[in-house]
Amino acid sequence: MSENLVARAIERGLDPNRSDSHAEAAEQDAHLVAAAPAAEILADAAAHHADVAPTPAVTTEHVGYYDLPVVKPAPWKWFVPAYFYAGGVAGASAVLRGAALLVGDRRLAKRLSIISAAGEAIGAALLVADLGKPQRFHHMIRVVRPTSPMNVGTWILGASTLLGALELVRQPKRLDAIGVAQMITGGGLSTYTGVLIGNTAIPVWNRARVVMPVLFGASAGAAAASLLELTGARSPLVRRFALATKTAELAAARAVEARLGTGVVGAPLREGRSGAMWRGARWLQRASLVATTLRRPRIAGMLGTAAGVLTRLAIHEAGRASALDPRATLEP
Repeated sequence: MSENLVARAIERGLDPNRSDSHAEAAEQDAHLVAAAPAAEILADAAAHHADVAPTPAVTTEHVGYYDLPVVKPAPWKWFVPAYFYAGGVAGASAVLRGAALLVGDRRLAKRLSIISAAGEAIGAALLVADLGKPQRFHHMIRVVRPTSPMNVGTWILGASTLLGALELVRQPKRLDAIGVAQMITGGGLSTYTGVLIGNTAIPVWNRARVVMPVLFGASAGAAAASLLELTGARSPLVRRFALATKTAELAAARAVEARLGTGVVGAPLREGRSGAMWRGARWLQRASLVATTLRRPRIAGMLGTAAGVLTRLAIHEAGRASALDPRATLEP
């Protein structure tokens, strides 16, 4: 209605050929327009705009910089998770060897000396292979840097290897100062790798940095106990050690899952290839504990050894998947 009145007023008021009567009519129409309710004018304007379809806004949401990874994955090959296993078994064997000497089980202590020395030698070879050049291993021990887990770990590996070789030759009848020192370095060797990966920028490792060393230590003990079961070691100490470490391994793995939560950061342990590895390792851990409880050491040893290897492969693969997901890095 108001649009018609305005059009008539303009038409009559601006045309010079109109007569005075027409001008008067235009003036009357203008008064009618001024008197039109404001609400009616707004309603007509709204109806006019409603007939025009709004142009949809084009929005493109990206995480980070065009979904590109924020951090780089660790450039480690399979040598590193293999080193995690070999070094962990060696360190846990050194600790259990001291306990065997304390209870007077020299036969078990000798077997553990062989396992520890072999694991340390294999671990050192794997570490050098991953570094590419033996000189790089030498360069890492030229300085002592307490703030660097990798540097400290290199010194722990070197000291543990030397002590293990010395004890393999000595074969003392009881625990002495050198044996205690080997137990200390063995404990560090089995746990420092958890500290190492927890201090990186990889989200899934960094978020679980408080409990990751506990998982590595417990898993190393369970792997060493499983290897003893698999090779036929029959001792009450081995069985008690196996039950304790396998239970601790399950509890530590559950603590890692709780620490990561159900968000994006913990997704690599629930989804994809790394998630399948992690679930498989968890089932193998449970089955190995049940077999140990039922006094089936051979079966328990096979299941526990497979669980130890798969656990480290799952953690390594989870770190790679987490680094490639920018959402994990930017999640508050």
